[in-house]
Amino acid sequence: MQLSHAEFMLGAVSPQQFPKEGLPEIAFAGRSNAGKSTLLNRLLNRKRLARVSRTPGCTREINFFRVDGQWILADLPGYGYAKVPGSQRESWNQVLDLYFAKRRELRAVILLLDIRRGVTELDQRMLTLLGQNGLPYVPVASKTDKLASNPRRAALQEMNQQLAAFRGNLLAAPLACSSLSGEGFQELRQHVMQILSPPPHQEGPCPPA
Repeated sequence: MQLSHAEFMLGAVSPQQFPKEGLPEIAFAGRSNAGKSTLLNRLLNRKRLARVSRTPGCTREINFFRVDGQWILADLPGYGYAKVPGSQRESWNQVLDLYFAKRRELRAVILLLDIRRGVTELDQRMLTLLGQNGLPYVPVASKTDKLASNPRRAALQEMNQQLAAFRGNLLAAPLACSSLSGEGFQELRQHVMQILSPPPHQEGPCPPA
């Protein structure tokens, strides 16, 4: 996947503000502090395109990025940060519910799961929401550089088992990624490209003369 040009489009806090270009779209979701913005920056070969906050949970909108004029990537608000007021969390949830239910351009979701925490209760709620809306997803085990090889292997196996109840719309086994070392990013780009690219055209039989 060649990401020669990526640009920030807008931050939306309501469906009325979502881009209306009709381009194929993929969303990135995950708990606050799962490393989502850092992963997006590495994926897009940019250092500060997706804003990385020192305070988890500060992203209060869906940030949309146009890539090569052909696709859109959406950075969803992180979920699960305790210091965010309940009213703010409820507002985010309402926007996300509408986004998942109404966003026709959305092809799939890349779901970041901190490898050190596995699939938490909050992650399960997100997986349930994706299933209710029939949205395919690719699980990404983030921050793999934080664990040695044997604990990392065990954590990936456990994560795979935890996802057993959500395999109906699963597109791939958990992908180990590290924004620090670059591990897994070639595979992640391949998944993103496969999701966003249209299926090959299949020509049918010639119509009768």
